[in-house]
Amino acid sequence: MKTPEPSFENPSALDSLDFKQSFRFTPRQTRVLVALADAGGWVSREEIDRIAGASNGPQIIMELRRKVAGHDGIEMQRTEVQDRDGKFCKPGRYRLTLSGRERVQKALSLLVEAA
Repeated sequence: MKTPEPSFENPSALDSLDFKQSFRFTPRQTRVLVALADAGGWVSREEIDRIAGASNGPQIIMELRRKVAGHDGIEMQRTEVQDRDGKFCKPGRYRLTLSGRERVQKALSLLVEAA
């Protein structure tokens, strides 16, 4: 079964709704959001898990895409690495796109204002 293509008509919640009234971030989401905004490049899935304090990094990324960054706002790339047993695997890594970075900066500024 094929995964449906994401809709880019409404790339993020920030573009269509009143952010302050509609959204709240969990502490895990907030930590990951700040880490992605501060990162100059890619952040590995393992780092996302450590930052979040949980082992569900892809779920948190999905939630952040829905809430603030949009599907086009957080890029994911699989890289081929060799694990400690000599087996090859393809863990993911994430980074903000330019449009995602703008949306995240707006969200973080609104979080600061609301505090």
